Amino acid sequence: MALPLDGVRVTDLTMFWAGPFATQFLAHMGAQVIKIEPAGRGDSVRFQGSGHDDFWEWAPIFNGTNVNKLGITLDLSTPEGIALLQRLISISDVVAENFSTRVVENLGIDYDFVRRANPTAILLSMPGFGHGGPWEYHVGFGPQFEEVSGITYMSGYPDTVPITHAAMADPIGGTFAAIALLIALLHRRRTGRGQYIDLSTTEGVTSLNAHAVMDYTMNQRVRERNANKHLAWAPHGAFPCRGDDEWVAIAVQDDAQFLALCQAMESPELAEDSRFADALSRWENEEALRAPISAWTGLHTNVEVMQALQARGVPAGAAATSASILDDPHLQARDFFQRIDRPVNGGPHPYFGFPAQLSKTPIKARKATPTVGEDNDFVYGEVLNLSPGEIAGLQERGIIETEVRTG
Repeated sequence: MALPLDGVRVTDLTMFWAGPFATQFLAHMGAQVIKIEPAGRGDSVRFQGSGHDDFWEWAPIFNGTNVNKLGITLDLSTPEGIALLQRLISISDVVAENFSTRVVENLGIDYDFVRRANPTAILLSMPGFGHGGPWEYHVGFGPQFEEVSGITYMSGYPDTVPITHAAMADPIGGTFAAIALLIALLHRRRTGRGQYIDLSTTEGVTSLNAHAVMDYTMNQRVRERNANKHLAWAPHGAFPCRGDDEWVAIAVQDDAQFLALCQAMESPELAEDSRFADALSRWENEEALRAPISAWTGLHTNVEVMQALQARGVPAGAAATSASILDDPHLQARDFFQRIDRPVNGGPHPYFGFPAQLSKTPIKARKATPTVGEDNDFVYGEVLNLSPGEIAGLQERGIIETEVRTG
């Protein structure tokens, strides 16, 4: 069955998380994505692997963002490497990079370079802060982009310092980049013209902070840290349950739900307490509710609490971990996780799937995440038409490699 982007070729120079997350969307939709890693070093995120002699093949982010891609290596610090990159771009529809501005300038692989190689190619450039402006040359990662967006300032408890997230800016920026690429591909299909996409991950994260920005511009209020406290509902937050670091989230929205919570807890006295008589009173005295609720939730598992409250119409959910979601019955029913056999990792492992189920063009894993230089022979031989002797010569000169040098 043909996929939406069959016939589209992507030269993928991105590394770490945000860029590969973007290009994996295209790979899932059928594009031939050729991921280029620095010869001898590989994608820098490979060095987050651990526990094995070939740790670079066990990096979680790398494995999770490069499914369905071809993988090659190339030394772009050499004229020969740049010449091969030009040849690949000349037969590609999309080029993607998330280098810093300084690296792009040093390598000379800006939009003019891409257009000389292929006037109709689309270039995605996502250096973090975007091009132009006083921060153009700053280098950053997910936590820095979140801090600049204003989201970090609001995250945490009122009496603590701002708390950053787990680099969630990366997949956010990657999603915006994938959307921009699809728009550019549609434009190219209609007009035959390529274009330059200058994407700022920071601005992508900032757009998710629109409610707080609008609250300031309209009401002159700066959104402060309030942990899990809601602006109107109470009790609202995470409560400890039986077990090691197990939690349940509870969100009481009205009087009926609060009464149902008290009934589930077998604590009618809370419903009769004047401090909790209405929504405003509960909100003002929410701290006084935490102790009795925590004492009750602590006697049960988070799933037991969730089921007991949901049965009474009270919004509640067991806080999931990266381990527990694998057994989540809803995700299992939807076949969200795909088991992919990557032999270097000792057999099949569950990988996250595509969040949308397309009835006409279902998206599945067709190829495991590539090992270092796994597809060198195919890409250089079949795609670029180099002879076996030429490929061997590139290997001998270190222009392409199939190993990571750790010394």
